[in-house]
This record gives sequence, structure tokens and C-alpha cells, in this order.
Amino acid sequence: MLRSIVEYYAEHGGYRCGYCRSPTTNFSHGMWAHTLTVSDYQDLIDRGWRRSGKYCYKPTMDVTCCPMYTIRCRALEFKSTKSQKKVLKRFNKFLMGQNESEAEKGRKMSTCSSGSEVLGEGFEEGVEQYVETTREPQDMNIAEIQSCQMERLNEIIDSNTKGESSVQMDVNTLPKEASTNVQKPIKKDTGPDPSKAPCKKAKQLRRERKLEKLKEKGIDVSSLNTTSKNNEKQIEEFINELPDDVKKKLEIRLVRTTPPSPEWLATSKETYEVYVKYQTIIHDDKPEKCTEPKFKDFLVRSPLLEEFSETGPPCGFGSFHQQYWLEGKLVAVGVIDILPKCVSSVYFFYDPQYMHLTLGTYGALREIEFTRQLHTVCPELKYYYMGFYIHSCRKMRYKGNFAPSDLLCPETYKWFPLKDCIPKLELSPYSRLDPDIDSVDTNYPTERDIGYIPVYLNGAIMTYKAYKRKIGTKKNDSADEVQEYAILAGAKAAKSLILAR
Repeated sequence: MLRSIVEYYAEHGGYRCGYCRSPTTNFSHGMWAHTLTVSDYQDLIDRGWRRSGKYCYKPTMDVTCCPMYTIRCRALEFKSTKSQKKVLKRFNKFLMGQNESEAEKGRKMSTCSSGSEVLGEGFEEGVEQYVETTREPQDMNIAEIQSCQMERLNEIIDSNTKGESSVQMDVNTLPKEASTNVQKPIKKDTGPDPSKAPCKKAKQLRRERKLEKLKEKGIDVSSLNTTSKNNEKQIEEFINELPDDVKKKLEIRLVRTTPPSPEWLATSKETYEVYVKYQTIIHDDKPEKCTEPKFKDFLVRSPLLEEFSETGPPCGFGSFHQQYWLEGKLVAVGVIDILPKCVSSVYFFYDPQYMHLTLGTYGALREIEFTRQLHTVCPELKYYYMGFYIHSCRKMRYKGNFAPSDLLCPETYKWFPLKDCIPKLELSPYSRLDPDIDSVDTNYPTERDIGYIPVYLNGAIMTYKAYKRKIGTKKNDSADEVQEYAILAGAKAAKSLILAR
């Protein structure tokens, strides 16, 4: 039978915070995990614990300078934002061999069905520039301002139209000073031309072109729902919409790191090299801090035991690396734990050469898609844990963009939607997120629970009450410390974990 064995450390703190850079305000509790079953670790992270290598820690939320709230994304309900969709599309275009200029062409100019052309982003940027440049110094007279404004506006229109179409600017859109000496054009008609078809939006035109391509391939499009606004494209569709003849092949391999699999051992050198590039260039770490032993202690060695079950995923539970291979070259690695209820993200690093592809966001989206994929064979597995959400640190709020997400209440250990928690966190960095003042921690250990905590001593396992009888009144035992450990771990985990003394 697989068992978890841990050593508990009392609260320690007064060390440097990695978020606000305060030198002595970070506090947490810790335990060294010799081994951990995946179910025990699932219980621990649902009480605010996280692991770094074999070391598990739980921030002292009401004391530490930057409270860290456990955050999880409801992967089955995940809705990608516009910016996240752009990341997926940009990556797909990269795989298809399209450079940035080619990718932008479609957005620069869209065509109306009537045949008239609409100016693209270049014109919009020019107008913004025009508005900005009308803010002249106060000592210029009105005539000079009017002349300057009109010259700049004409330059913008000329540079964007390039002689391909004539553009008539309504003087009502100009600032009042610039329009005083301009003769207003006489409007011959009012309203749209009834003899011409109405202009279509670019999105509708793209949909029609896509349907035409499907028809050319012999696909029946009559049964496709092309008008429903609720028929939103899912993340899998963005990932799988690539044609078969992509110019650059991306392969994602899942390799087990603990115990080391042959696949991991064969690729350990390449993985370490990417890690060093990432840490030294992206995080500006000194090379001496990125030694191979430290890398393995941090991101390879794990306390999680390898477990398989009939209801679990084919790869089993435990600790893995998701390797991103581009044309046979390792470009990114996602360090993950696969647990009974979730995929837990530990770390993500990539080759800085591909920074322009926003690989951090792309990796998170692929891990959400992977979570949804595992759910099809393991119904209980339906969450994506992203570590900690730190609202007091602006750069760490990005995790809230993966919605819908929940935060763990630090007092009752119940989950609440992030959007409902934001107002409380705006008022105070530390907050009880449970709005029910009568709600309590249902996993709080009783005195009886503490008595049945398994304890390991001199090669034997016994209950804590038997352990106290055995050692008598020896000074090395601390009842308060064991009680603190039980409260932090929760009654369920405390009665399952074996506490080494």
C-alpha cells in the first residue's frame, strides 16, 4: 500500500518576499515530503499548500506581506479571451510559415460587398496621431493652428489612401478651430444607397469565405450553424484547425520525471539547456544559480508516487514534463502534476528565442486543453490549478484572465468565484472570502483526530496517542506543534500522512 511520509516544520519567516521585494515580511509553514500519494497532495493543495521540488509550503496568509490565494480554473467551462485567441492564432500562423507582415495583411484592409474599400488600422493610427498633434503650445495663434492641422490631416489621408481611393472627410469630425475656414460639402443623398447591397462586417466575410472553401472540398455546409452567436469556437478548435501540410511541425510529448522514465533521461540534457537560457535571460539569474543539481531538485525530483487506476488517465497520476518540440528542437517545457481532480501547473519555461510567440500564455492554454482531454477518460479530473493568485502584486493578476476561476478561502477552505472576491481584495490584501459569517472549516481536526495521526518512529508506525505514551514526557515532543500541523493539513490529510518524528 502506498503511503505518504512527511516531516513538519513550524512557522518560519522574516525572509525576503519575491513579489513586493520587502526583505523581512514573508512568512510560511513548511514540510519535507519524502513521499506523497496523489490523493494526499490533492487534499493538501485544497488547503493552500504547494510544492517546490520535495518541499511543501503554506503561506501564513494573515501575516505575510503578499497573501497568496490558491487559484483554480474550471477547465470544462473555460472561455478564451480575445487576447488568448490571438495568441493561439499567432502560433498557428507561425507553424504555417506566415511571417508577421503576412499575418497583419488580413487585418489592414477589409472589403465591403458594394466594392468600396475601408481604410484599415494605418488610417486609424494616423487619425490618432492627428488628434494628438493638435495639442499645440498656447502661444500659437488660431491661424497657425488651423494651417498646421489641415496640412497634417491631408498628409495622413494621402499616406493611407496611396491614390487607390478618394476619401472625403466630414469636417464635423475635425476640431472646431480647424473647421472654421473649411467649406462644408453639400450632401446630395441621405442614408444608404438602396440600389447597393449593405456592407458586411469582416467577421461575416471571413465566415463566408470559410464556407466557400468547405464547399470546394465537397463538405455539406447546409447543416452547419453559421448564424448563432452562442456557437463560440472552443479552445480545441483553435488548436486543431491547422492543415495537414504545415511548414513547421509541433509535437508535445508527455514524459514522466518521477521515477525517471527512459524518455526523460534521453532528453534531460536538452531540457536543462532550455532551463538555463530561460532563467538567465528572462529572469536575469546568475549562471551559478542554475546548476543542474538545483534544477533537478526544483523541477525534476518530486515526492509524488507513480499511481495507476482503472478510472484514471492512461498515463497515470504523478509528476510529468510536457515537452514542446518544434521541428525536432525542444523549445518549451511545462512542469505539471496530474492529480485525481486536477492538472496542477508547477512551472513553465521556454527558449527565449521564441519569446515573440507568447509561449507562457500558449502553454497555459495547452494545459487547460490537456485537462479537458483527461476529463474525457477521468470524469473527476476537471480543474486546472495555476498555483497562487496574488492580488496585491499587479504582475501576478494575469492568472485571473483564465476564466472562470475560483479562489480558496483561507479560513473555511471553500471555493468562491474570483470575480466575487476582487472587491474584498481591493479593500484588504488579506480577506476571508467566504461571505457566510457562520460558515466554518468542516475539515478542522478534533482532539480525537489528532490522537489518530500516524507517526513514524525508529522504523515503526503508530498512532500519535501511542507515540505519546511511548516517549512519556521527553522534551523533544511538542503537542502544540502537532496540533498546528493537523490544523494546517486538515483532519483528512493529517490522518493519512505519516508524520516522521
